[in-house]
Amino acid sequence: MKLNVALMLLAVWFAPMVMAQDEAHKECLQISSLTGDYFAQRLDGKTKAEMQQATPSEFKHTAFLRKIELAINLAFTFPESQSEEQIEKAVYENCLEHRDN
Repeated sequence: MKLNVALMLLAVWFAPMVMAQDEAHKECLQISSLTGDYFAQRLDGKTKAEMQQATPSEFKHTAFLRKIELAINLAFTFPESQSEEQIEKAVYENCLEHRDN
């Protein structure tokens, strides 16, 4: 009986941490994927302004718009010699690293 109570208490205590890690994973995956997409558009010759103007207006004043703006800015910080996959991996790993801080 005491073991079951202890296990339930541990589960209640760890559940929010697991959920937070899952949310961090999803958010970092989304940001890295967006960055890779915008990097590919950059390589195709699109400018930062063109990408920003192409953002649908329904995203204005949302948290998702901040992710889009971050991804666009990140896409212009990497050298063109890198691949989209390298950039997505670097952004994802960096995002996870800084989410824990």
